[in-house]
Amino acid sequence: MKKYIALIIFGILWFIGCSKTASKYLFEHNIVPDDYRYGDLYRLSNLKEFRVLVPHCDADFQGQKSEVTLYLAGDSFTEEGRLESDNFATKNYIRGFVAEPNKQLQLSAGKKILVIETVERHFRERFQAPWKNWDVVFQDTLIVEKPLKERLLALEVPYNTQRHESVLFSSDFVLTIKEWKSWINLKLFDKTDDKVKLFNGNLFYYLDVNPGISSAFDEVKNEEIALMVKNINLTYAYYKNLGFDEVYLSIIPNKTSILAPEMGKYNHLIERVEANQDLKMPIISVFSAFENKNYYLKSDSHWNCEGQKIWVDKVNEKILDLQ
Repeated sequence: MKKYIALIIFGILWFIGCSKTASKYLFEHNIVPDDYRYGDLYRLSNLKEFRVLVPHCDADFQGQKSEVTLYLAGDSFTEEGRLESDNFATKNYIRGFVAEPNKQLQLSAGKKILVIETVERHFRERFQAPWKNWDVVFQDTLIVEKPLKERLLALEVPYNTQRHESVLFSSDFVLTIKEWKSWINLKLFDKTDDKVKLFNGNLFYYLDVNPGISSAFDEVKNEEIALMVKNINLTYAYYKNLGFDEVYLSIIPNKTSILAPEMGKYNHLIERVEANQDLKMPIISVFSAFENKNYYLKSDSHWNCEGQKIWVDKVNEKILDLQ
């Protein structure tokens, strides 16, 4: 009997580690604590001084809502849980992941805009070619969402160890033990987790700093800027021709670019793209607004509520202008 009980327990744990939907259900229904409740950078570093709860930003739009439909292709800065339809000045809101390939959508009647939002660290890779991840289908084409049972059983192989650990080892008690280990590594060996960088009292994500295309300190030649601007313009023309009344690009600055540009030779990627004279796609920019103040969370690589509101207000302005 003990053998079968152990087998059942192992099977359940394996299932949770392979099913993103199942693990998400456990977090959303408070069966297990949210692994990201103290921020993504704390989750990686487990440094006690950065153990700060990520606030829920509750800044719903208060005015008269527009009939303009907002299509948002975004990344983690605008994901569900951070932003919802209530934040925007429209009754019609459709969102998807900017990196999701071959997403099919039907265009609504009336006016509509597309906002392509991407964090700075992933901008270069996403515009090495025109961005055409979303496909428009005809109104009479039925897009069927997979039922919950099918999504639950859509297991990821190989087994996702990180998801399994998030479910099992995210309690405050376990985090305290992890903090002891991190404190010892930092104080005795001057080491933190490889995926974070500690600089001038701030915590940063390693991709923003380490050599590579995602780094704010990786050289970007003028020829590459010209190529990306060309691809942005091709993206703009493509989605305008598909029926959008307007298409916007929004590049969200890395936390490192704003709070620690002196860590290396900053490549000024966002400024160079947004100021390029050949750029045709309109921009929703927050770079200059972010330069003068810290709009990022202490324990996370994303913006705080005030920074998020700056961006949302700019998007709402475009929505209301279009009507």
